[in-house]
Amino acid sequence: MNDLISLFKNDLFQLIKELKDKKIINDFNKKNISIDYSSKSKQGDLSTNVFLLLNKVHHNTNFDLKEIIIKYLSNIEYIENVNLAKAGFINIFIKKKFLFLKLKNFLVDSEIKNNVTVDKKKINLEFVSANPTGPIHVAHMRGAILGDVLASILENIGHDVTREYYVNDAGSQIFNLGNSLFKRYQQLFNLNIQLIDSEYPGTYLIPIANEIKKLNGNKWLKFQNIKERESYFNTFAVNSLIKNIKDDLLLIDINFDKFTFESKIIKDKIIDKVFYLLEGRNLIYEGFLEKPLGDDKNWKPRKQLLFRSTNFNDDLDRAFKKSNGEWTYFANDASYHYDKYMRGFDKLINIWGADHIGYINRMKSIVDVISNKKNYLDVFICQIVRLIKDKKYLKMSKRDDNFITLKEMYHHVGKDALRYFMISTKSETPMDFNMNKVIEKNKENPVFYCQYAYARSSSVINKSKEYKKIPNVLDSFDLFDISTISEYEWEIILKILSWPYVLLQSAESMQPHRITNYLEDLCSHFHSFWNRGKDDNSLRMIDENDIGKTMSKLIWVYFFKVTLKKIFTIIGISAPESM
Repeated sequence: MNDLISLFKNDLFQLIKELKDKKIINDFNKKNISIDYSSKSKQGDLSTNVFLLLNKVHHNTNFDLKEIIIKYLSNIEYIENVNLAKAGFINIFIKKKFLFLKLKNFLVDSEIKNNVTVDKKKINLEFVSANPTGPIHVAHMRGAILGDVLASILENIGHDVTREYYVNDAGSQIFNLGNSLFKRYQQLFNLNIQLIDSEYPGTYLIPIANEIKKLNGNKWLKFQNIKERESYFNTFAVNSLIKNIKDDLLLIDINFDKFTFESKIIKDKIIDKVFYLLEGRNLIYEGFLEKPLGDDKNWKPRKQLLFRSTNFNDDLDRAFKKSNGEWTYFANDASYHYDKYMRGFDKLINIWGADHIGYINRMKSIVDVISNKKNYLDVFICQIVRLIKDKKYLKMSKRDDNFITLKEMYHHVGKDALRYFMISTKSETPMDFNMNKVIEKNKENPVFYCQYAYARSSSVINKSKEYKKIPNVLDSFDLFDISTISEYEWEIILKILSWPYVLLQSAESMQPHRITNYLEDLCSHFHSFWNRGKDDNSLRMIDENDIGKTMSKLIWVYFFKVTLKKIFTIIGISAPESM
């Protein structure tokens, strides 16, 4: 890792190693070290809690820990000054010449070098995987965008990521879907046919029924082979809805590398391989499950094939095969994950809705077994999104055909607002999405505010090209004059240099909101500096009478612009040259 923050962190690790070697400290957990590079409370270019932590485990009174730490850090070539605050935090000031050298090495061929070195992994990231029983709607949107942005983050630090969608095209839900479509087809011929409670009342099936009518006329009204008719309508419904799902996701620039169908997993009998693997490890047995919670008068104890999920900290063993001999959904899901493992992935990541929280332990445990790897599967949960419009919460129900689709949201607020806001908070917490606020063009709207910062930086670069005296930025790094850079600009430069570390932290924590937080902070500092220039001529971006000062500003502004473009690309929002 070659970024500024990681460089400093590695030097702290080296300090800790020396303290251990000299028996000044014993055990120490490096994970607790924090490096503050962005908060307003820090009193240096960087601040760290390392002294506070080390002081707690320092028991050798023959050494002055404070003196040793300050002396060690002061001798690092890129550090200008070190001081210990009263609260115990160490404040670090970086040499300005070093910061510029880091800035200069930040680009290669006009693109940011991520300056991140990781062990490249082949990762399968499965997300959305909404049942093919209707269009993509707001409940799927957050997980869809989270998955796509996470994939982009992981790719940008060097991993090979496959975006995958698992299609549950088997079981009673597909049978009910096919029946619902057939009834819609019958209604097109003025037949008085009603849908029952277990079927899908959505009007989205009517256009699909019309397609069948155009292709086949009234062929299916008196078709004698019921199984063939059911198979046709089931397949037609799934294929049509999957096509619609793909088209809707493309509206917000989400494109999957692979669609895997549950019916194919079943057809290939992958479950047999999983069964023999579990049987060989004595993790499957015939037994009885306890009565589930709730007043279910029809429940009867029945002998089933069970997976020993309690061996892996689950609260009870889980049914693997039903009493009627059919494999459970859990068994088919285990088979699907075994299929992913056999495709040679180093890591599996799933993004699920909040209604699947109770399913995590059993799935992680069985994947550990079939892969023979600990924590081979990571699962991240997306909590609900509550829509607000005109100061009112919108109530939705798919069963009542009262829900807002992704396509409707896209046409109302646009791609950029959807993609940005869906990753701007922790995914495990519920979020409110105000459909009025996200389209406002003011500084309270972070999408507009950040894109406006990009447009402003573009305008500066473009304006400079109108002056014959001002050379091209990329050919003028030698004109950078440290003495002309104000303290406000150094703050921005420090934040620009923090970007690779932010990217790495976001990847390691699987939290894209770290990037949006960083982006908003960076853009806020840029806008503040811009506004200072209105009142202070010395801070204005372009001064044709002082080429040295102008070029110094243009150079960091150029790096700012390219950094924003990189972040926008990862998030998946547009970078407007003007606004």
